[in-house]
Amino acid sequence: MTKRFMKLSALLAVAVFVAMAFSSKKVDYSSSIFITNPVGSVANVPYEYEVNLNSQAGIPYLGKSFHGFSYDLGFSESSGNYKAVNRLGYLGKYQFGRSTLNWVGIYNTSQFLNSPLLQEKAFEALISKNKWVLRDYIDEFVGQTINGIKITESGLVAAAHLGGAGNVKKFLDSNGEIVFKDANHVPITKYMKRFVGYDISQILPDNNARATL
Repeated sequence: MTKRFMKLSALLAVAVFVAMAFSSKKVDYSSSIFITNPVGSVANVPYEYEVNLNSQAGIPYLGKSFHGFSYDLGFSESSGNYKAVNRLGYLGKYQFGRSTLNWVGIYNTSQFLNSPLLQEKAFEALISKNKWVLRDYIDEFVGQTINGIKITESGLVAAAHLGGAGNVKKFLDSNGEIVFKDANHVPITKYMKRFVGYDISQILPDNNARATL
């Protein structure tokens, strides 16, 4: 009897302890997003001066590479629009005239306008051909300064894109006295300055360069 009473007493004591434990637990119905006992590692929020606020930091910089040259020249010509056709009939991202397209082996202007890849091929072919035409001038004048303009290969090629290699030769032969301007009155010297010092060495001089897919 005594043992039975002791067992019942013990069970009663356990039941009372459990009941007290649950009744004393505080329930927080707060909707706060902050908790006092976070799970996992704590992330420290940096101060403003510790944060790099430059939104361009993660974007690759094309710089003076050939890709930078093609991007920048295309942006200058048409804001990079492959479908662009101006009032004078110049076509595409790099604003090719029809005679220039023929020079690099393209005769279907519709196909040209609808193919970004063909336009890039045409651009590379034109650079090759202009490099060939200007090869002796590039060797002779690169590194010199004419009328305050530093002469570089990329600057001469960009100027040839705007006004033709023949007009670049006239500028150099005249020591800067003859400056050709295009139909929009943009002088080739503007492109010589704007596109100075890009690395376009991966495109080799080739008088037979053609744009093919």
